[in-house]
Amino acid sequence: MGTNNLIESSYNGYISASQTIMERLHTNIEIRSMTFDGGTHHVSFTVENTGETKLDNFDLWDVLIVKDDQASYFSSDDYDVALNGDILNPGILDPRESIDIELLTEFNTGDSFLVKIITENGIVSSKEYVIV
Repeated sequence: MGTNNLIESSYNGYISASQTIMERLHTNIEIRSMTFDGGTHHVSFTVENTGETKLDNFDLWDVLIVKDDQASYFSSDDYDVALNGDILNPGILDPRESIDIELLTEFNTGDSFLVKIITENGIVSSKEYVIV
């Protein structure tokens, strides 16, 4: 009985790990364009799903800014997400769809920083930006 439970537990762990690996292999995002709004002093950028996996838990994404050798973590209250052309599955970032993310922190002309986005399954995209 104990051996059976051990084998079943090992098998379930293997299946879970292989599903996670396959999902990660088919997931990819890319930060496309970044803009600065001089009126609000907010930075916005577009993130495109360039992989094959649907993404939806935007509250579980990590948004990091590295500025002046200091990393800042943005919680979901510190940025707004707007889906672009959300046609197939409302509220889900399907492959080849994109979202706009607006950082609700004020930036100034001359600021230089790195934005890093990490999805809920650990896929990362980053881009440097200098506000001119």
